[in-house]
Amino acid sequence: MRVAICGGGVIGASTAYFLSRRGIVATVIESNGIACAASGKSGGFLARDWCDGSPLAALAHRSFDLHAQLAADLPGDWGYRRLDTYGGFAGIPSRGRAYELGWLSPDVTIGQALGSPETTAQVHPARFTAAMMRAAEGLGAELRLGRVIGLAREENPLRVTGVEIDGGEVVEADAVVIAMGPWSILAALWLPLPAVFGLKGHSLVFDTVRKSRPKRHSWSTGSRAARY
Repeated sequence: MRVAICGGGVIGASTAYFLSRRGIVATVIESNGIACAASGKSGGFLARDWCDGSPLAALAHRSFDLHAQLAADLPGDWGYRRLDTYGGFAGIPSRGRAYELGWLSPDVTIGQALGSPETTAQVHPARFTAAMMRAAEGLGAELRLGRVIGLAREENPLRVTGVEIDGGEVVEADAVVIAMGPWSILAALWLPLPAVFGLKGHSLVFDTVRKSRPKRHSWSTGSRAARY
């Protein structure tokens, strides 16, 4: 079986890896480069229980455990680490701190603990995505640079035979996966898909130095702070 994956972000690279493990020939088509957008610039937070009580709870538990397994199985360093996470606010006068963290400014109020090393972790998103793609290629997957502009079909329009990329080339496939993030809305030009839009968010990662050894801290503006 051959599968064409449109998009070289973390979903596309991970899909290629797990399909390749099952002997399926996967081709990732990416217009710019692996993890060139949100997949390379996110906060990289992993949480086991932040989705508890929702339909995504079981998936979040499985994902958290799977990242730990991948850290042991995949070669290279993609920044996987367990850590404490906290929630707080910046620029708001403090009414008393529930937690004192020496690496934060006094202008930042930490109001709650969000997780512990048993329940939260973090990866370097660009390095993780690249590692997944390298592992997929090691199992026979292919990365092809190009912009997908449509589906290739047989005379029966319901039968898809691959994707067409700019320049007129066709990547033949038995199935097509759309993994283009917010750019998936472009697929609505050639598929009856609902509109998919991106949500803007911000993550700031700080490298701080202490007398003992370097520490790496993170702050996400979604009221989540990460500390190692």
